[in-house]
Amino acid sequence: MRKSSGGGATLSRRAVIGATTAAPVIGAGPLASNDTVAHCADWIALDLEIDRLSVRWSNLEAVLVRGYGWFSLTSVARRTLPAAAELFEIEDRLEILELRRKRSLERLSHLPANTLHGVATKLVVAARLLEREEHPAQPFVASAVRELSDMCCAGCRAAYIPAGIATLRW
Repeated sequence: MRKSSGGGATLSRRAVIGATTAAPVIGAGPLASNDTVAHCADWIALDLEIDRLSVRWSNLEAVLVRGYGWFSLTSVARRTLPAAAELFEIEDRLEILELRRKRSLERLSHLPANTLHGVATKLVVAARLLEREEHPAQPFVASAVRELSDMCCAGCRAAYIPAGIATLRW
């Protein structure tokens, strides 16, 4: 886990995928459960990357506003400003990542969670989605995620939700 530029903790995509795909499979066939858990991990990694890039974009825009009068520039002047190159690269990258996240979420909505690990990772996705909407169910879902992160499988003692996931932002 590392500190993000926005002050919150972030997990690398590799850490999220590695931790969630290492979750044991109980009851259901390994492919169904690991597929759901892996897809959830991919979605979470995309969501975290979008958050990280959004914070970076915001910081760059603040510098451009202070240093170059960003809002008073024409779109042509903005595009030719060397200091804005990274901002535009991030905008392009965010567009691609947001489309991938949307498609991934659509796939996830149809994947069964045949194990407690699969259900737990789906709850992490739901908590992040609800947080953006300030939905009244969000505190309950976030609470369930935090509580599941403190629990382990009685059979294998593996965590239902990998360490660090439950502390993301809620």
